[in-house]
Amino acid sequence: MYVSKLCTLFISGFFLIRSINFHTSGEALRQLVVRSESLASVYSGAGGEGRYGAVTVRGQVEFGLQYNYKASALEIQVRQCRDLAPVDTKRNRSDPYVKVYLLPDKSKSGKRKTKVKKHTLNPIFHECLKFHISLSELETRTLWLTVWHSDMFGRNDFLGEVMMTLENKVFDDPTPRWYQLQERTEPFEDVQSYKGDIIVCLKFIPPDMTSHKKKRSRGALHVLVKEAKSLTGVKANGTSDPFCKSYLLPDKGRSSKQKTPMARRTVNPVWNHTFVYDDVTLQELAERCLELTVWDHDRLGSNEFLGGVRFSLGTGKHYGKHVDWMDASGKELSLWKSMLERPNFWVEGAFNFDRVLTAEYPNTHSVKIKCVHSCSK
Repeated sequence: MYVSKLCTLFISGFFLIRSINFHTSGEALRQLVVRSESLASVYSGAGGEGRYGAVTVRGQVEFGLQYNYKASALEIQVRQCRDLAPVDTKRNRSDPYVKVYLLPDKSKSGKRKTKVKKHTLNPIFHECLKFHISLSELETRTLWLTVWHSDMFGRNDFLGEVMMTLENKVFDDPTPRWYQLQERTEPFEDVQSYKGDIIVCLKFIPPDMTSHKKKRSRGALHVLVKEAKSLTGVKANGTSDPFCKSYLLPDKGRSSKQKTPMARRTVNPVWNHTFVYDDVTLQELAERCLELTVWDHDRLGSNEFLGGVRFSLGTGKHYGKHVDWMDASGKELSLWKSMLERPNFWVEGAFNFDRVLTAEYPNTHSVKIKCVHSCSK
């Protein structure tokens, strides 16, 4: 009897839901979903994921620019928009928000956004978007401000843009001004995804032949990760919580992975942390690759990649087999070679994260080394 009642309740509920679905209008259902404000725009990318040309661009945006010398940050005061194009033409409204990049950086970490304003063609934001960047670096950037309609059910719609070169820009007047929104320009091709520098020391310690105990036949690789500078700030306050992770490829297991402590709220972390890989020989290291990657720690989601470097002899082979990760060149190759040729001596390098390299490992990237010199430690 108990089971019979459960079945009756289940069947009644099923037909009740069907009846509700049948009689509920599409607009009512839409209202139930769109109440979660600004979630859709989380997935809009650097221009390739949105929809262009769906509406004719019109209207203006008001914003001001100010450089905060104390914080070394560009502050963009986004005030409001007016007379935007309606995506919902029947109700003459849109759900707009503003997105900003400093080109050529179109990475996820280089994006800043306002909140979404619902059902309006004249949204008022009053938000400050910050980019922590030096004045000299800012000279090489182009401000790309775009306005979008947030669509919970599909791709966001492009409502217009403002492009402004920052070369020789004088930030002496922070007063917000009105700018006419323009149709989409050609996409910026020179994408610069990851920025920053990392300073690293390497040393191979050979077997201790002077010990009275049993002689060691193998050595150890010591990796001193000193610090990083000018990393990308991915948090809302323009900083990151960076840490450095190390692998001695091709081993990607737990025995190979080592990490520095996390530095909090900074784009210039100082770690002074040493990774030690025991029980290796010079001959083995000639066939292996040291991979260092820097990440922003996210307590609630996935950690975000900030940059990386790989050291090896750059032969493209691992014991005769072709591999993607033996790809070092130039000074990154030279540093690894110098470490192999000078046991018991530290060699040091400063590396700039300035280009991305695809490889068979998802978290491996290549960078160019600025300088290499001997370390007296």
